[in-house]
Amino acid sequence: VTPSMWMKQQADKSFWGNYDVESIPNPIPDSYFLLKDRMACKRVLNLYEDKTTLLFIAGNLNEERKGSQFIKDIIESDWNSDIQILILGGSTSHLNTSESIINLGFIKDEITIQMAYNAADLVVHPAPIDNLPNTVAESLSCGTPVLAFNTGGLAEMVIPQKSGWLVDKINSKEIIKTLKKVLNSCRSSELRNSTRLFAKELFNEKKIGKKYSNYSIINNKDLLRNK
Repeated sequence: VTPSMWMKQQADKSFWGNYDVESIPNPIPDSYFLLKDRMACKRVLNLYEDKTTLLFIAGNLNEERKGSQFIKDIIESDWNSDIQILILGGSTSHLNTSESIINLGFIKDEITIQMAYNAADLVVHPAPIDNLPNTVAESLSCGTPVLAFNTGGLAEMVIPQKSGWLVDKINSKEIIKTLKKVLNSCRSSELRNSTRLFAKELFNEKKIGKKYSNYSIINNKDLLRNK
């Protein structure tokens, strides 16, 4: 079982093509879908309520596979005074700090993480390759759209004009250009409802549990027939 169709396609082309490969996404806990007051979340995290908030989040923000160089380039780009950047993750010493950059470091507490997603206007996920990242799934579940590169399984999660925006060319110039275009259009707030509903359909625990149950029943029947 793979979490994304992209990984299923890769598996089908490999040694695993001789086996039955099924794509079932990882579920997201129901607590992520609960609506939270965005301004209250901003206040708790010491963010300016009247500023647009960009969120970067990963276990290790210094990993190349998580887009460390792109994150650095985006943060160091020229931004208007009405933009603030929220950072959650480990290994952030390579990133610049300023009054408009709030670095919370590595956070384990789920409530704080959920507040960060809800406080953000947009999550930027600049990984050059990824499967079906939990951070993106969690962000969408909180109703926060995502900007990401069109790579791996991200196209299954980030649907243009529904749950975010995709950047086709994997380089700093293109993602910064798209990000500025999105911020200038003020479209992120318009996608919060469609983003959350889309995520609820894709990552619902009960629906995913049924898929695993049905998959198990079908395969057990096949095993019994083979015996």
